[in-house]
Amino acid sequence: MSLGYLIGRINFFGIKFGASAILIVALFFGHYGFEVPAFLSKIGLVLFLTPIGLMAGPDFVENIKKNGVSFLLISIVAAIVGGLTIIASVKIFKLPVSLSLGLATGALTSTSMLGTVNELTDSILPGVGYGIAYVFGVVGVVLFVQIVPKLLGADREVENAKLEIHSSKSSNKKIVDASKLITIEKSGLFSIAIAAFLGILIGMIKIKAGSAKISLGSGGGSLIGGLILGHIGNIGKINLRADKGILSAIRDLGLAFFLLPSGLKAGAGFIEVVSQYGIKLFFVGVLMTLITTIVSFLLSYKVFKLPLFGALGATTGAMTSAPSLGALLTVTEDDRVSSFYAATQPTATIFMVFLPQIIALLIGID
Repeated sequence: MSLGYLIGRINFFGIKFGASAILIVALFFGHYGFEVPAFLSKIGLVLFLTPIGLMAGPDFVENIKKNGVSFLLISIVAAIVGGLTIIASVKIFKLPVSLSLGLATGALTSTSMLGTVNELTDSILPGVGYGIAYVFGVVGVVLFVQIVPKLLGADREVENAKLEIHSSKSSNKKIVDASKLITIEKSGLFSIAIAAFLGILIGMIKIKAGSAKISLGSGGGSLIGGLILGHIGNIGKINLRADKGILSAIRDLGLAFFLLPSGLKAGAGFIEVVSQYGIKLFFVGVLMTLITTIVSFLLSYKVFKLPLFGALGATTGAMTSAPSLGALLTVTEDDRVSSFYAATQPTATIFMVFLPQIIALLIGID
């Protein structure tokens, strides 16, 4: 993990891998049999998304009021485009449907979607596809959010100023004087714990959809829990705000904990899988990631006219890509982009979970 952090700080022609370099390093060590407990990934996801929800909460509701329909359509279009790439991979590259679905779960970094696929088939192919496409699914979007501002010649301060019109400062919500509130624990760890607990409970709620049951999972639930507490700010006289410095530190630690097990698991059979099924699987996964990411961004930026950093934030949410949000936060140095991620990620998660069932209805599944 330390080696990943060091590599992530190296500047490659103005681009940094950041915490995502942990994933790349983990792939190498995973190939040689290194392992960590699987639950570390879930803990990491909770520790990453809960602080994001808490930081995005104050701006989230106002953002939804102004751009709610846009965010919903961005999530829907991302799922539709992802579905079309699955069908295209089956028809053009003659891949098994279950393998194409697996590639899509990795390319779109949707573990929840993989769970749905596994409920539809007993084949090992979805897991194989996920392992092949996941790496670029993460790294590709991480690089995208760093390259696009450079290609467009974006000025960080100017673009951050454009986020201001989407902030909650224009909200009519009554602001409570923090000096009159009771702070139970100064660092904010109490607030994080409450939000995480609430989020885990939300994530456990399952809705039956046909033969499958869907849920937001611990990740999506933690984001929602953080958003709720972040928006409320206080319960009666009890202050639920947390220090941003603490939130940022825990967010970064959570991202590292999330990426490490994912990389080690994918690395365990990466070489063998590519040798068995061919390099075209990696190519198909790359296309799935790039096409869906580019379409989502163009819809956000060109059609719905979101500010550049906001459009990139909405894109990371539509791609359900927590690591790319981490990279975007490094680029912008402004936590307000998190509210754009938070506006699309939950709905995108839901649509992605339904997607395999729709594909199975349209073209069947092996």
